[in-house]
Amino acid sequence: MTDNPSVSQTRIRVIKAIVTVLVVAGAITWLVVSSFDENMIYYKTVQEALNERSQFEKTPVRINGLLVPDSVKQKPGTNQFKFQLEKNDAILEIEYAGILPDTMREGKELVVEGTLVPGKNVLSATEILTKCPSKYEKEAQSRNN
Repeated sequence: MTDNPSVSQTRIRVIKAIVTVLVVAGAITWLVVSSFDENMIYYKTVQEALNERSQFEKTPVRINGLLVPDSVKQKPGTNQFKFQLEKNDAILEIEYAGILPDTMREGKELVVEGTLVPGKNVLSATEILTKCPSKYEKEAQSRNN
């Protein structure tokens, strides 16, 4: 060991710098990890969402399914809609307030985001996304005709 005070002061500064870097790195890591968990939205089919119902009564979920023909109903004089999504014989009622997408068609695939209403097979939707066929599907259809 050395009795030189400047060496011990240098060691203290190095240790303080290392501790500071570790604390800052830990804080940044914690912020990144916690923000992923808060912003994560599950993507489920109708049946999966119904099977895991209690989880999605509080947590937003995106549900994939087909728009059931003749199921779209509008409350007169409002932008409030009810319709049904179906996938693999499971049906879910959707309640939505807003403007429906122009490309929303019966029998077409939708992704609806929202939370399940406790005790009901109903999703209170906040967003509706339509899935459009890709150009490759269009090319395949034109070749088959």
